[in-house]
Amino acid sequence: MSVFAWQAIDASGRRQKGEIESDSERSARKQLKQQGLIVRKLIWIEKDKPQSEGVHKQHLNAMETTLLLQQLSTLTSAGMPISDALSAIAEGMEAKRAKRAILFLRQQVLEGISLADALRAIGMDQLVCNMVAAGEETGALEAVASRLSDLLEKRQQMSQELLSAILYPMIILCFGLLVMLVLLTWVVPQIVAVFERTGGALPALTQWMIIISSILREYGLLLLLLFAVIGIGISFSMRMESVRNKRDIWLLRLPVISGLLSKIEIARFSRTLGMLLSGGVPSLAAMYIANQSFILLPFQRIGNQARELLREGANLSDAFRQKEVPHLVIQLIAVGEKSGSLDQMLLRIANQYEQEISRNLKRMLTIVEPALMLVMAVMVGMMAIAILLPIVEMNSLVR
Repeated sequence: MSVFAWQAIDASGRRQKGEIESDSERSARKQLKQQGLIVRKLIWIEKDKPQSEGVHKQHLNAMETTLLLQQLSTLTSAGMPISDALSAIAEGMEAKRAKRAILFLRQQVLEGISLADALRAIGMDQLVCNMVAAGEETGALEAVASRLSDLLEKRQQMSQELLSAILYPMIILCFGLLVMLVLLTWVVPQIVAVFERTGGALPALTQWMIIISSILREYGLLLLLLFAVIGIGISFSMRMESVRNKRDIWLLRLPVISGLLSKIEIARFSRTLGMLLSGGVPSLAAMYIANQSFILLPFQRIGNQARELLREGANLSDAFRQKEVPHLVIQLIAVGEKSGSLDQMLLRIANQYEQEISRNLKRMLTIVEPALMLVMAVMVGMMAIAILLPIVEMNSLVR
């Protein structure tokens, strides 16, 4: 007999943990499932010495996971067994790491372990594992895999849109700062030497530029070290929940950013919860998993409060009556609950908000790009004027 430490969610949505004796991991999961528990983690223990969760544990990134689910849906719907489908998918993977992970999944399935448990063994996301488990129980694995691939693909698309909206302005800003840094540390000192030989009073703008150039040349490394220390300090402080909470509250108070962040949070939560409910996952367990899609702490608290109210018998629409949640979302959830199509209504909310997010990002990018170019042009222009003013005055004196 082996001893396993487990963590699971019971029928009421509460987290439970403990230890269980069983002949194998599969048998232990079966015993816990018979007790009405949804297993999240199962670790083999040898006496008092902990063992890592999986010697064969590999990792699939978001793109590889999406590709796995898409091909699995296509091949299983064509009538191919899961083991053969996984073998074919592994052959098509370019990365050796991904190929080893999928071959490990195939080996687990051949040994009689469910695909959901095999995915948990390689550290797959809870959403994917629970949806696959529901698909295996209902016999609709290909449909569930197709929905999951769509969900992950939409998540990647939104992440790419956010990245492009942030990355391009940052590249412009960094390039502009680099140009000004080169001018201040290399060009300006050479011109200053010429001004010093000619003598005479320099314009105020030129004097300020010379002061900034001297500071950068003499204390540049110290300033760089200071900024690095500040960055590391901010990074460590973000691990504190109180600091993150203040940051998130401040972000949700910004005029334009707050609306965009709220829509992103609601879209991610709605799509995740809608997919889980449509896959047959119990509502409380689905709420627990969907709450993990929230990034901002105020929304996490709202999700946890809503889950507690849902456990007490309240409707989801009543549980989400918070000032951070738009009234339209609450109304649509209420309509979905009354019509018995809450999962479809949540997916409709996610689609609507994702479209609005895409439009807002494009609009913001259209405004930010020329604004940054204008700021860079003004700053470089001021430096050029500071350099040219003394030259113009010297020409006037010569004349």
